Amino acid sequence: MDRSRKINSMGWNKMKKKIKMLLVILSLLCLYSCKSSEEKTKEREEKMLDDYVEMLKNEFNLTLDKWEYYVKEEHILRGNLIKNPESYVLYKYDVPKYKSEFFYDRGLIHVESPPTKFVFRDGSILYYSLKYENLENVPFFNKTGKSNLLFEIIDKYGLRPYLWSQLIYDKSKGNDFEKIESILKKHGIEHDKKQNMGSFGKWTCGIIPKEWDSEISKKSLARNNTTLTVIDEECGNEVVEGKVERMKIYGKKFEEYFSKPRKFEEIDWYEFMKYNDIHPIIVIYVTDYPEEKVKKIVKEIRPYYNHEDFTILFLYYIENEKEYIEKYLW
Repeated sequence: MDRSRKINSMGWNKMKKKIKMLLVILSLLCLYSCKSSEEKTKEREEKMLDDYVEMLKNEFNLTLDKWEYYVKEEHILRGNLIKNPESYVLYKYDVPKYKSEFFYDRGLIHVESPPTKFVFRDGSILYYSLKYENLENVPFFNKTGKSNLLFEIIDKYGLRPYLWSQLIYDKSKGNDFEKIESILKKHGIEHDKKQNMGSFGKWTCGIIPKEWDSEISKKSLARNNTTLTVIDEECGNEVVEGKVERMKIYGKKFEEYFSKPRKFEEIDWYEFMKYNDIHPIIVIYVTDYPEEKVKKIVKEIRPYYNHEDFTILFLYYIENEKEYIEKYLW
């Protein structure tokens, strides 16, 4: 009888252990499956932010203070709707609000897959005339999707806020955009919401032409606000032809600049511009103004900014027989 009770007791203890193990397993499974959809989304967003930070650290020696940023999972039409319908947009908590109505944010920084997993053929090519094979031996640019993503982050959260919130107002460097804006408004020039004045968030090289034509447009820097701009006609010519020798020079500069550890939030953006030959372009649309009036406005604003640091370019049209020609003055 005692032996029977002992056997039963041992059997019950084994059963209790199995039940406990089963409960532990079910609890572990429930840690994820029992989460709400909001909790799962939040978890994916946090992991993607970590991945942004890890990629920048591993590839470019660049530390991004993750506590100043957050990622949101959003539906964006440009995303891959079949493989991954969600895009992960990188936002910054404290983005400077621009003083002038001529400048505002429009673009988004987003990925559909973890940046650390980007491979050579991921991401868009900087120029339609270049192939991935062209970039294999180009320093910095051969990181394709990763370097493009870094350029977007630099443009939106680094160089653009510095340019539009500080440099253009820095009188110690010869700039006074408040005076320039008062001149623009005196001549009836206001921000046109129909025109995209948001910045073009990629690196580019080329020329500022005097007018648009189909050939020059391939190397033109004149149609968008651009911050990561290098004025180099030879570079623009090469890129149009699918060549990259001049790009190698600038890729080497970027590679050298990021060869030592840097904190993104502590970068001296004026030094960054000068080191990498960056010359931003600000575009002002005055489409229906006569050419003589545009020339007058350009002359009036010239004393109020340093042309070695950036260019303010006026885009307008003149009628030539039965068509309009897009022209530029600066």
